[in-house]
Amino acid sequence: MALRDWFRFDFLSWRLSERPRRFVTLVRHFFIRFFQNDVMPFEDQMKEKLYLLLAVLATIGWFLTSMLFSPYVFDADYGQSWLQKCELLSFYMVLLAFITLLEWDALFIDRRDYANLAGLPVRAKTIFRSKFVSLLFFVLLYTAAADLLSGFAIGFFLPQWMGNSIGAFFLLQVGQLAAMALAFYFIFFLILSLEAVLLFLLGPRLFRPVSLAVRFVLITACFAFLAAFLVNPTIVSDLFDKIAAFRRTDRSLFLAIPPVWFTGIYEKIIGRGLPLYDAAAIRGIVSVLALGFFSYFAVGWTYRKHMRKSLEVRVRKPMFRRTGEGAARIFDALVLRNSVDRAVFHYFGRTLKNSARLKLRLAGMMAVALGFLMVIGASTTIFPGSAKIAELNVIGIPIVLAAALLVAFRSGVNVPLSAEANWVFRLTETPPRRAYFIALKKAVFFYGLLPLFIAMFGVHAFLWGPGPAALHALYGLGCSLFFREILFWKYAKIPFSCLVVPGKAKVQYFWIVYLVAFFLTVSILNTIERALFRHPSSFLAFFAVAAALYLGIAFYQRLFVYEKLTIVYEEEPEPLMVTLVKAY
Repeated sequence: MALRDWFRFDFLSWRLSERPRRFVTLVRHFFIRFFQNDVMPFEDQMKEKLYLLLAVLATIGWFLTSMLFSPYVFDADYGQSWLQKCELLSFYMVLLAFITLLEWDALFIDRRDYANLAGLPVRAKTIFRSKFVSLLFFVLLYTAAADLLSGFAIGFFLPQWMGNSIGAFFLLQVGQLAAMALAFYFIFFLILSLEAVLLFLLGPRLFRPVSLAVRFVLITACFAFLAAFLVNPTIVSDLFDKIAAFRRTDRSLFLAIPPVWFTGIYEKIIGRGLPLYDAAAIRGIVSVLALGFFSYFAVGWTYRKHMRKSLEVRVRKPMFRRTGEGAARIFDALVLRNSVDRAVFHYFGRTLKNSARLKLRLAGMMAVALGFLMVIGASTTIFPGSAKIAELNVIGIPIVLAAALLVAFRSGVNVPLSAEANWVFRLTETPPRRAYFIALKKAVFFYGLLPLFIAMFGVHAFLWGPGPAALHALYGLGCSLFFREILFWKYAKIPFSCLVVPGKAKVQYFWIVYLVAFFLTVSILNTIERALFRHPSSFLAFFAVAAALYLGIAFYQRLFVYEKLTIVYEEEPEPLMVTLVKAY
C-alpha cells in the first residue's frame, strides 16, 4: 500500500468502531453537500467556484490588511490599531454573512438527504449532530482561507511596535486567528438561529416565501457594505469614525457593536489589557457560546416539529383558478400563437413559480444589483424632482436592474430542472425550430422585463409625473430588449431542459471584461437618455430608430440564424475532457 493510501478517508474511517465511523461518514457527506446547493447545482462546478472563492478570500485579506495597516510602517502603534482591526473583522463578518445566506438552503437537512438517509439504520440524533458538526467545519474552512494571507500581512506591519520579536509575530497570528474564528462563528450561528426561528414561527408553508424575502434584504445590505469598501470608501471610514467617537462619548453603545467584541478579544490576546477590552471580550465569548447552544437546540427542535413536514410534497389549490384560466386563454390567443409557443412559455412560467433554485438566483442577482446601486447612490440625489436634473446614477437604475435580471435568467435557464423534461421536448420536437427560441424570449419579456418596468414606471410616476416616467420606462425597456438579444443570441436550448457540462462557460476568467463593457455601455445609454430629456420631442425619433433596428435584428434572426440552429438537448464535453477520459 502506498503512503498516500494511509491518509485516505476510507482507510482512516474503517479503523474506527461502527458508531464513530457512521458519524464521521455522515459529517463528510454533509460537508460535501455544501458544494452542491441551489446556486451551484453541480458538485464539480461548486468545487471549482469554491477553490476560486477561497483564493479570492485569501487575496482580499492580503490586500485589505495591507491597505489598513500600511501607515504603521512608519507610525508607532500605541493601541490605536484597534480601529483597523475592527474594520477588518467587520468586513469579513459581513462577507461570511453573504456567503452563508447563499448557502441558506444547505444549512438544514433537505429532501434529498432525508430521502436517502431515512431508511438507513442510523439514529435521527446521529444525523442531526453530524449535520451540525459539518456546519462547524464549513465555517472553519472559510476562517482558514480568510486568515491565510491576512495574518502574514498584519505580521509585517505591527510586530515592530510590540517588541520586534518572533514571539510578537506569532502572538499577532494567534490573536487574529482566534478573533476571526469567533467572529465567524458568531455571525454564522446568528444566521442559523434566524433561519430556525423563522421556520419555527411561520411553519413550512410560509417559511419559503418569507425566508426568500429576508434573504433578499440581508444579501442586499451585505453586498452594499462590501461594495462600499471598493466603490465609496468614505462611507466606511465615516462609519468607523463614529464607532471611534462612541468609545469616547458613549461606551455602552460602543460595547453594543458586535465587531468591537472580537476586536477586544484580539487586543486581549496580544497583551493590551484595558478594562474596556475585558468587557468587550467577555461579551464576544458569551455571545458565541450562547448563540451556538441556542442554534443547536433551536435547529433540533425546529427539525422535529416542522422540518419533516416541510419535506413532504403538498398540492395546493390555486386561488381564483377560473379567472386565471380565462386570462391565460386570452393571453395564449393573443401572444402564443402555436402549441410550441405555449409549451415552452408555460413550462418556463411554472418552473419560475415552483423552482426555489431559480428564485434564489433571481433574488441574489437583484440583491447584488440593488446593493451596488445603494453604494453608488449614497453620494447622489436619490429622489430628484425632475428627470431633467436627475444624475446619471439615478437614471441608470432601471437598466442596471434589468441587466441583472437578464443575467439571472440567462444563467438560470441553462440549469436543467429534470431529465424528464429533456426527453419530453426531444420526443415532441416539431418544426419550425424558431418557435422554441422565440417562445423563450417571450417568456423572459413577460415574466421578467415587463413586470420590472411596470414597477419602475410606478415609482418614477410618483417622483416625476406620468409623462417623464413613461418615457423613462419605455427607454429602459427598449435598451433591455437589445440586452436580451445579446445574451440569448444563438441560444439553442429549451429552458431548464438541456443537460449541461459543469464549468463550461468559463465566466470566471472573463468577468472583468464583461463588467467593464457593461458599465461603459450603461454610461453611454444614460448620457443619451439625459440628452433626450433635455429635448423630450426627440424621444419619438429615438424610439422610431430603435424600433427599426430591433425589427431588422429580428428579421435577420428569422432568416439567417434560427433556421441554422439545432436544438441542443445535451452539451458535449470539451475535446480535452474527452481525451483525458479516453486516456484514463
